Amino acid sequence: MKRPDSSVKLQTRTWQMSFNDLLTVLLTFFILLVSMSSIHADKVQDFSSSAAKALGSGNVTTEDNRAYLIREIGRIDGLHVRPVAGGISIVLPELFLYHSGSADIIHNDVLRQVGQKLNAAGSIRVEGHTDTIPVTNNAFPSNWELSTQRAINVVKYLIDECNIDPGKLSAAGYADSRPVAPNDHPEGRALNRRVNMIISLK
Repeated sequence: MKRPDSSVKLQTRTWQMSFNDLLTVLLTFFILLVSMSSIHADKVQDFSSSAAKALGSGNVTTEDNRAYLIREIGRIDGLHVRPVAGGISIVLPELFLYHSGSADIIHNDVLRQVGQKLNAAGSIRVEGHTDTIPVTNNAFPSNWELSTQRAINVVKYLIDECNIDPGKLSAAGYADSRPVAPNDHPEGRALNRRVNMIISLK
């Protein structure tokens, strides 16, 4: 009877031991790497939300989308973002977009940053608002026309420059009929001169 070759068994065990040692070293290195790195919760959440949207996951809720947009748009200095029923409200002060008494958009970088984050939104209502000071140029008969044209120009920008579906957009001008602050001092009037974007996430 032929005796088993012990050298073959020894070579097999030696290979397995070396492979196990390698796996142990790699696992230890990975644990050290993770423990020394700084993991930012917001970045992880951003990545998971983006991945879920890209994969068409049905687990992303309206609340998830709202929290994501509030966090992302809230990072833009000077904008006021808050939750509303079924979506969010974004307030852009006049100085972010226009010269006084004009409807021509001059500072489009902020508007572009906002628009780039709204492609996955539902309906978007753009509202123009002014203070009580009458328009002093011949371009607009009153603040009603000024506020309406400002809202329309924002809608056009979102369509042309941010590729947002026109079917999602609407525009309205309210002149000085919906103030958020008293119009009897400059600070209050500055707050009233604004464009408000109501984003539906339903």
